[in-house]
Amino acid sequence: MLVYVINKNGNPLMPCKPAKARKLLRAGKAKIVNRCPFTIQLQWDCEENVQPVTLGIDKGSHYTGLCSVGFGQILLSGIINHRTDIKDKMTARRGNRCQRRYRKWYRPKRFLNRATSKHSGRLQPSIKANAEEVIRVVRQIPLPLSQIVIEDVQVDIARLNNPDLLGIEYQRSNRLDENLRIATLMRDKYQCISCGKKKVQLQAHHIVPQNQGGKDTIKNLITLCQSCHNKVHQGQITLHADGISGFKDQIAQRTMQGKSFIYQILENFAPVFKVFGYQTASFRKYLSLPKEHDVDALCVATLDKGTKVPYHRDNFYTIKFRPRQTRRCYYDLPQKGKGRVPYQVNAELDGFRKGDVVRVKGKWIKQINSIYSNGRLAFARIKGEPNSAKPLDCQLLRRGLTIIWTHS
Repeated sequence: MLVYVINKNGNPLMPCKPAKARKLLRAGKAKIVNRCPFTIQLQWDCEENVQPVTLGIDKGSHYTGLCSVGFGQILLSGIINHRTDIKDKMTARRGNRCQRRYRKWYRPKRFLNRATSKHSGRLQPSIKANAEEVIRVVRQIPLPLSQIVIEDVQVDIARLNNPDLLGIEYQRSNRLDENLRIATLMRDKYQCISCGKKKVQLQAHHIVPQNQGGKDTIKNLITLCQSCHNKVHQGQITLHADGISGFKDQIAQRTMQGKSFIYQILENFAPVFKVFGYQTASFRKYLSLPKEHDVDALCVATLDKGTKVPYHRDNFYTIKFRPRQTRRCYYDLPQKGKGRVPYQVNAELDGFRKGDVVRVKGKWIKQINSIYSNGRLAFARIKGEPNSAKPLDCQLLRRGLTIIWTHS
């Protein structure tokens, strides 16, 4: 495990080992500014001699992998768990407004106030929030980033019908081009064309075999499961399928919206470079690493130089998000004898709020998940640690955080 360091001006420096951090804290030469990831701040002006650090980002809709690599080792890695409740909450709010209008509790519909939702470059709230979560996490990384590498789209459209356009990269001569294989699976919606099975091991099959002049193009490939693939080569199944063309528009539509917004903002932190998803998959298989989000981020960060960095999770963090407040005032349905019940009944107790970081009985550092009606503060359920405590047994360390880093 590493301890992250920032100088007196707040600029990040290279991390140090826990033993050195303890000496600085005991001597009064540093103070703790963050507990997860554990970060100290030096109390004197020092030189800012740092080494280059590359941040790899494997962007996804539900999970995003991060990996910072410097001087040949992993300095920080993690997985961002994106919020998936934004669209559902906005749908509920829209339904509540419709119900209030139906009961004539609310103003009538207005269609002339939607100019802001139609202007050029506007992102949907759920997509914009997803992109901003990545930006917020990158802003909090306590490392001197020299460059940022992001995985762009999954396949390179220009190489679908010309696999040798950029040469063979990190591949064996007896394997199908990874760019074409992933494009074939995406086009066929990740299911076997013969039996229709999903969530099984899928392979790209040449309609016209290579020994008969078949080419490695998107038009000459279809998706088969391993069982059907073996049966086809054994002559037990005859396929009546043609290659599907016109795939460029379909791939373009699958391009993650909001990435242009991410690139534009992250350029303010460090130079941004992009790689394709098929390159990441090929390099990961070349290194014989498991399929994980942080592993893909490691491959993204080291793909340019092709260096082998030992994979570990000593400095691995799970990152989640907590909304600071909610616009919801009441529950949807009234309760018998109570009428409209407020949504946040116990928002604060003896100065403690949801999301606050506290020290329980001078031993455990916990975050308040909820406040029980019996006057106790509730925490995440972890074996060997208390699930709840009284306010008298808790000491406030930090007010509620919207970004939660958990060391795993």
